[in-house]
Order: sequence, then structure tokens, then C-alpha cells
Amino acid sequence: MFAFSLDRPIPWTSVFGNDRAVEVEIGPGRGERVLAAAATYPTVNFFAIELRGGAAEVLADRAAQLGVRNLRVVAGDVRWIFRLVADASVAAYHIHFPDPWPKTRHRERRLATAAFAREIARTLVPGGAVHVASDLPGVVEGFVRTLSAARLVRVPDAVPPRDRPKSFFEQRYAGQGTAYARFVRGAREVGGSGSR
Repeated sequence: MFAFSLDRPIPWTSVFGNDRAVEVEIGPGRGERVLAAAATYPTVNFFAIELRGGAAEVLADRAAQLGVRNLRVVAGDVRWIFRLVADASVAAYHIHFPDPWPKTRHRERRLATAAFAREIARTLVPGGAVHVASDLPGVVEGFVRTLSAARLVRVPDAVPPRDRPKSFFEQRYAGQGTAYARFVRGAREVGGSGSR
């Protein structure tokens, strides 16, 4: 797993040893999707943020066993890790089958918040994309509301790519189909005041 400093943005070139585009997977779980994506696209760097330390460690070990060199894994809460990501430095975000946290008392754990959306918009490169998928349409609609409010542009009638890798959770829970939304950041500045 990758260790980082708390006092400066994550130096992607130091993390990966190159200046290729970086795509961030939030909550990879068992990692099937991000491992397949990293193997399929070896010229793209993938950075996986997993809340559960044990799952992050297993995923990092699996990547090493498979010889996947363009994937780094960190354990932690993305809401804290965002503070270490420089403005306009992420080519794409992937949020696939996040925990819905449906109970009112769990609302603080939900990702589809205004603060989360602002951080996505701040760190996404102009023209960068956000992919959101869930078996629960309400979860995707929550992201639609917050990402739209952060001035990211929803791609009309977007559908998941046919050949995209699927996570264990999608394979298990999406029997009735996958709700999906894709957003892009326009060339105009979306909020942020330079790299942190």
C-alpha cells in the first residue's frame, strides 16, 4: 500500500514514477473492477481509496501478485484524502456501487454530499469524467443532484461501456440492471484556487 504525507498534495509523479493520467477509484471493495481496468489500460495510473484497511491491504497484495504496476492502493476515508489531492490533477473518478447508508442516522457517512461534490470538481482535470454506478437508482440520483450543483455537466443518456469490468457487488446485486451516470468537468474553472 502507498503511504502519504499529511502536509502536501499527493505527488502523482512520485507515486507512480511517471506523469501519465491518474484515475481514482473510490471504494473498490474486493478490487475486481480496478484490477481489471489497470490490467486493460497499462498506460493509465489507477489510485484506489478503500475505507477498510484490511480490504485495501488485500487489494494491494493481489495487485502485486498479478504484477499490476499501474495501481496504488491507500486505506482511508476519501473525504480526508481529498485534502491531499492537488487541484485539476485527476483524469477520472469511478464510484461503483458505494454503500448507500440508507438510514437517517447514517447520513454523515454518505458520499453524495455537497462537500464531496466540490472536492470532485476541484480535483478533476478540465474534460475529466466522473462515473457513478449502483443497483439503487436513488443512490445515483443523489450523486446527480450534488455533482450537478457543483457545476459538473451530466452526459445525457450515458450508458456504462459494454466491455467495462464489473465488481463483485455489481455482479451480485445488479440483477435488475445498473443505474449509471457520467459527468464531465468543462474547461472553465470549477472552484479551487490553485494546487494545495
